[in-house]
Formats: sequence, C-alpha cells, structure tokens
Amino acid sequence: MARKGIVSLDHKANAAAKRQVERLARQMYDETFERINEPRLGEVVRDKVTVMYGPPMVRPDLAIVSFQGGGGDRTQSARSWPERLLYLDDDFIFGRTLRRQCAEAGLGATLEKRTVAMAACFPEAPSNQAGLWMAKSGARAEWRAFSVSWVRRMLAAMSPRSVVVFGTKASRAMEMEGDWRDEQRDARSWRTFGRAELEGCPAIYCQHLSQGWKRDHVQMSLREAGCLIKRHDMGSGCWADDPGCILREKS
Repeated sequence: MARKGIVSLDHKANAAAKRQVERLARQMYDETFERINEPRLGEVVRDKVTVMYGPPMVRPDLAIVSFQGGGGDRTQSARSWPERLLYLDDDFIFGRTLRRQCAEAGLGATLEKRTVAMAACFPEAPSNQAGLWMAKSGARAEWRAFSVSWVRRMLAAMSPRSVVVFGTKASRAMEMEGDWRDEQRDARSWRTFGRAELEGCPAIYCQHLSQGWKRDHVQMSLREAGCLIKRHDMGSGCWADDPGCILREKS
C-alpha cells in the first residue's frame, strides 16, 4: 500500500508540474502574438513566428537552443506548440542533419520522445538577414530580448537534463559568450565545444548544423549531452563537479 501511495503522489506531482509548464507556455504564446499586433514590432516580422519547435515537457532529457528559424517555411504562424518536434519531419538542412547526427550519437530516441526546442529569436528570417537580428537597439533587438527572456524562463521551468546551444549567434544572443569552460577550438579559433550552465541546467556548445560544421566536433558535443543524461539517470549528482565523460575519455 505504501508503494502505491508513493507512485500516486509522484503521478500527481508530475501532472501538476506539466500543467504549470503548459500554463507558462500559453502565456508565452499569448504575449508573443500581442507583440506582433504592435505596429513597430510587427513591421519587422516578415516571416512566420515559431515560439516552440515542439511541446513543452517537464524534465526533458534534451533542450535545443538555436538562434533563429531560417524563414523558409511558408506555413502560418502557430498560436500554440506543435504536438511533435518539428525537426523530426522537416526537410531543412538543420533538421535533416540533426536527425542523422543524433542517431549516430545514440540520441535518436531522445530526439524523438524527450526533446524540447526553442530559438533565441521567435520571428524567423532568412539566414542572410540573421545579422540584422543581432542589432543592439531597435525593434529586432527588442524581439531578441523578449525571446531570450522567455527561453530562459521556460528552461528554468522545464529543467532539462542537458541543453545544447547550437552556434555562436545563439551563444551571443543568450549572453553566454563569457560562460563557456573546457573550450575546444579549431585551427581558425572557432569554438567547437564548451560547457556551461543555463538557468541551472548543464549546457553544451555545439557547432551550428547548417554550415561549416565537422562531424567529429558535433559528435563530441552530442555524446557529451548523452553522458549528462545517463549520469542524471544514474543519480551521479551535480555535473559541474565532474570533468565530463567525453573529456575524461580523452585525458
């Protein structure tokens, strides 16, 4: 009887946490579309707005943080989250590469069932306009600040076991450039790997998957995320005191 009581309490706690996260996500969507209706902010939104790339979850295994959707999808902006992670079915370079690289790193099932994803800029835009969305002031800067604030708030609420930040622009937008530890860089001094915390969650830097990435570097980042998930499942405690399984294997 005691065991059944514990399971029942856990189920109730999980259900309550799920409702809380979904309420927060609905608030995020509502506030986003209110901003679109403000003329000064709405006029810079030329493509669709994607607030979440999958459903919100409580304690997902993996959270993906990118900079911005590429604006190639001409479907209408969704006013609620999709039932299934968009990267599982889209035919854009990032999604195709993400599926392939996650499968190679042993994260295929994680991507399909236990992953959330958001971008540091909710309004999408073609990649050749991404620099405009890094502006220090103006409507685009306000959109970026709004989006980043909500990404951080949702990560804190969902508390993923690992976060993968894809690319330098996402890192800069999330104001993480000074946070990365255990960095590795290539011959051009571009960061290929790093470790940090984001809203109390362990974060891994990964090269962006649309261009200029290398398989070995991406695999190192994704496999480290997989190690974080496994260590959490094994109850190994705070990751920040552990040198990391990928780095440990190489030492």
